[in-house]
Amino acid sequence: MPTETPGARTLTTAKIKITTKCNRSCGFCIFADGARGANMPLETFSAILDRLETVPFQLLHINGGEPTVHRDFPALSRIARARLPDRTTVLGTNAITLARNKRLLDVTLDYYDRVLIGCDDEHGNYAEVHAIVPVLRAAGKTVVVNSVLEGIAAHRLAELADLCASNGAVHVTNYVHHIDVGQPANELGGRCARYLDQHLMIELDGSCYRCFNAMAKDDSEFSVWDDDFTAKVFAPRRHHYRFCARCHEYADSGAPANEQPPTVWGPRSRSALTALRAC
Repeated sequence: MPTETPGARTLTTAKIKITTKCNRSCGFCIFADGARGANMPLETFSAILDRLETVPFQLLHINGGEPTVHRDFPALSRIARARLPDRTTVLGTNAITLARNKRLLDVTLDYYDRVLIGCDDEHGNYAEVHAIVPVLRAAGKTVVVNSVLEGIAAHRLAELADLCASNGAVHVTNYVHHIDVGQPANELGGRCARYLDQHLMIELDGSCYRCFNAMAKDDSEFSVWDDDFTAKVFAPRRHHYRFCARCHEYADSGAPANEQPPTVWGPRSRSALTALRAC
């Protein structure tokens, strides 16, 4: 782990997309290509960990696609824990394979500290989530269930809220893509200009962008293969990504969103989840 000096910057999350394959094809998803996706090779994953060892960060978030359908998910998980034993490991999943495959569930219990689960009508995973949340919580894992408001009925939301409350899990909601919640277009400012809530997103090919929420194929700022990778991770943000000009996080302006429910994944509800992550 790199030595930190007083005032040194620290990433909140380094998030690696290990696959674009998924066992679901949600219409709102911009992260996966269904069964047509690709897997990150083990060699690439190991090389990315080499780079991340040069950067101070708190959470290693393994995501996709659906990461548990990667053929090397057990090996990737074991390598990550062995190489970065002092980091909190987070798995982003729809929990379908965890409920149906004991081997993959055991891998998750062995190598992950926190599990973030997407659950709504398009995921179609209510039975699996209701089965797996109590198992994860009984093992002492932090569990966050996230639902897209445009894609879930009120009674399903209530059922998930009850499930989480009775098992000590967290239930959060967001709008599609976590982005357009009704604010006017922002100037670059606030948290993102100061780069205070720091998240590094790493694609299959090693391209990088600095936002926890979304991605656009042509908006990558740099790559893990760049010689000055570490410096670029902490360089000031000066430009919009194309997908985030209307994002609450981008300006942190305090302007109210139009009819935003209090549980929406915005800067205030996110702050509670960030406390869990520090999910």
